[in-house]
Amino acid sequence: MMIDAAGDHHRRRPLVGRDGELAVLRRLIGSASAGDGGALLVHGGAGIGKTALVATALTATADSRVLWATGSQYEQDLPFAGLHQLLVPLLDRRDGWTGVQDRALATALGLAEPGAAPTTPLIARATLALLAGRAQETTILAAVDDAQWLDDASAQVIAYVAQHLRGTAVALVVTVREPATVPSLAGLPELPVPALREADARTVLLTGLRAPLDPLVRDRVLDEARGNPLALLALPPTAGGFGVPAGRDGLPATLRERFREQYAGLPPAARRFLVVAAADPTGDPALVRRAARALGAGRAAEAEAAGSGLVQVGARLRFGHPLMRSAVYEAVSPADRAAAHRALSDATDPVLDADRRAWHAAQAASGPDPELAADLERLSARAHARGGLAAAAAFLERAAVLTADPQARARRLLAAGKLRRETGESNAALDLAAVAESTTSDPARHAEAAVLRARVAFDQARDENAVRRLIDAARQAGPADPALARGVLFDALAALTFMGSFAGPGSLAEVAEQAAALPPADYPPRPAELLLEGMLSRVRELSRANGPSWTNGGDPPDPALLGRAVATYVRHSREGAAGLGIGELWLACSAAEDLWDDRAFLELADRQLDHVRRTGAVTAMPVALSYRGLAAVFEGRFTEAQRFVDEAYAAAADVGAPSMAHVDLCVAAWRGDEHRVERLSRIVLGDATARGEGRLLTALACARAVLLNGQGRYRETAEICRSSADFDEPSYPLAVFPEFVEAASRIGELDAATRVAVRLEQRAAELDSDWCTGTAEAARALVTPGPAADGHYRNAIEHLGRTAGRVRLARTRLLHGEWLRRNGRRSHAAAQLRAAHDAFAEMGVAAFAARAARELAAAGGRRGTGEHGLTDREQAVARLVAGGATTREAAAELFVSPRTVDTHLRGVFAKLGITSRRELRGRLGEHGPGDRTSVSP
Repeated sequence: MMIDAAGDHHRRRPLVGRDGELAVLRRLIGSASAGDGGALLVHGGAGIGKTALVATALTATADSRVLWATGSQYEQDLPFAGLHQLLVPLLDRRDGWTGVQDRALATALGLAEPGAAPTTPLIARATLALLAGRAQETTILAAVDDAQWLDDASAQVIAYVAQHLRGTAVALVVTVREPATVPSLAGLPELPVPALREADARTVLLTGLRAPLDPLVRDRVLDEARGNPLALLALPPTAGGFGVPAGRDGLPATLRERFREQYAGLPPAARRFLVVAAADPTGDPALVRRAARALGAGRAAEAEAAGSGLVQVGARLRFGHPLMRSAVYEAVSPADRAAAHRALSDATDPVLDADRRAWHAAQAASGPDPELAADLERLSARAHARGGLAAAAAFLERAAVLTADPQARARRLLAAGKLRRETGESNAALDLAAVAESTTSDPARHAEAAVLRARVAFDQARDENAVRRLIDAARQAGPADPALARGVLFDALAALTFMGSFAGPGSLAEVAEQAAALPPADYPPRPAELLLEGMLSRVRELSRANGPSWTNGGDPPDPALLGRAVATYVRHSREGAAGLGIGELWLACSAAEDLWDDRAFLELADRQLDHVRRTGAVTAMPVALSYRGLAAVFEGRFTEAQRFVDEAYAAAADVGAPSMAHVDLCVAAWRGDEHRVERLSRIVLGDATARGEGRLLTALACARAVLLNGQGRYRETAEICRSSADFDEPSYPLAVFPEFVEAASRIGELDAATRVAVRLEQRAAELDSDWCTGTAEAARALVTPGPAADGHYRNAIEHLGRTAGRVRLARTRLLHGEWLRRNGRRSHAAAQLRAAHDAFAEMGVAAFAARAARELAAAGGRRGTGEHGLTDREQAVARLVAGGATTREAAAELFVSPRTVDTHLRGVFAKLGITSRRELRGRLGEHGPGDRTSVSP
């Protein structure tokens, strides 16, 4: 067995009372040794024994290699610091690192010259490949301790790896100190580490005593420790009779004071050694020794410090518990801390680790230092380029502290505030803006502060107040910084887009007027400036037609202007230069939809999410995830779409942003989940009313139209879509128009259906878009009498077949098949209906699959399950549900989650062409639960 970065601190006394937890860990290790790895999240309170538990399990395993990394409070702002610590032992053989993933990992770990910032998913895949590759030589047992203190970039990579270890000889164990959580690790199998039982706690206490303890003190220690092994082991040796602190509350504070007392009792040189060790986040013994020697703390001081039990020095230097480190660090004067950081800066290699050297120097500085402040600003830029927004903000804040010039200080404070906003730290951003304003009287800086506050308001609400604040901030910024003002107006237009039908005509006009009054943009203009101009072309058209309002109809944006903007935006996004603003994210994808450009829409949705993940711009994450979810819906990948939706909910909660329930509603509607649609409809309606987001009402209409058309409830669909079809909200015509034409044509309202079909045809004539042309041809077919409709259906299928829109193509095949059947062409109808049914069944679109199955039966075709049969798990779910089991009961019977049961059940419904459990009981009663040969609709 090889142990890398684990160190001597893992060689501890036998564990007491942890047999059950050790058994769970050993099963994981055994599975990995057999080639089927996995991950486990070990969590418990401070000092509960998580590290000792994991170390005991991992280091007791033969024929394996142990990798160990520990999260550090002091490195949370350094991107990929934790990942570097974990992988360092595997970086000795890099001669063959020539691929894209290899270069990405090398760049992230600072082993290659900086170039284009690699994406976090690419780094994650590279890490997985490295671990899996080395595991072919010997089992890899990886431990990440104190993951709550990991930098965000490392946490995202480790979360990805943890979810993809099946089929590898890698076991990953992550520990988290409660009550902290690591959102990216949610969903991993968990192993809670509880307090020790009283008998076990007494055993631990007695084995740790070096001298007899008064029974009253012993009982008090047991009572105060409450089963915490660290407390049991740390207090008794220095208890001094009745000297144990009293009180049941604040155990961490009690321990902290005890550690400080231990520290204070050491000789001065040993204390200096410990201060250097506490100030160093790396745990590198050689570095600590070099720095400590410069302060007069040599080997003797190290021995004294180690003998105290506060620190252990092995392959890595570690405090017995992170609480000890912070207790020591905070126990000394600012001057002593500065001296330690200064020594560490001097001892850090200026070539191999220039960033950390500058960081230590900054911690040591006590007054204005222009050169160091400039170094920190450059360090911030490098951190930003590597995807560390939080680190970049922290460096800028420290640079501002070291800056004497008021103008430069305000500039750095505002730059840090912008980064804090992007990382979701709204309050910190507002505080920095306030400090910047108090630092200078410069109107330009005050305008920047106003912009920052307005954008924070936009992050948290898309209402009239946010719009007003953005417009006012743009007016304030315009004279000094037209580019900034244009960007703020971009956000204002995005907010108005969210407001939809609730947006007042005055606000739209004001945005257009302010944009027109600004000086021309620099050449070449930024993508956001082109997009703003393209979107404003719509507002100007609306102004000429009864006043600017999304509900007044009018022409869509100039396709040439908007097309140029989208093309530029796509090009810049490929180069990694896409902006991070919520408005920019929203309107870029919305513009691609206005152009019916499915390739640009999918690419922008994908690249924007990738960009947000890579940079850690969590404020923009909910919008980016929502559009990525909608892109997956367009492609017919509904399971993937639901994953994006679930992540968007969590991301919105993290940053206090509005939820994205309307995307969840869209997924539920396509899946034909009527009960979920009803529940989410109430939520979306409440959100629209409470937040003044009229766009949500249109989203609600679109989703309900999909559900109702799937069920053949055309009159209800037509009524829902009627008012929405008159709107000219960005991107929604492509969703509303086809649903309305289908419904209206089915209930005999051909005039209304034809008017909307003509609008689609007019749009298709302006665009070079298979998506728009195919949709327009399908609409025309629905309102065309006689044999001529067949040609329009064929044209529609040909055009849509060249897009990624699988659901729209399947819908058109269904419509064509229905038309063919009604016109007596049953064999041709069966071919189209079978293709539609198979596509719907594969995608899990239950209601439309059922509709296709019914039509196929009427055409004389059969949908056999030999070709698209139920899987074994689907049969098991079907059998249990048909027998009356609830979802939760079926989940318990099959040892899966209720969500997994629901997923399988949707597949069963789609494949069998049914929509309810009642129909399932009838179907299985007819054919038997094990019949996999033929199920007729």
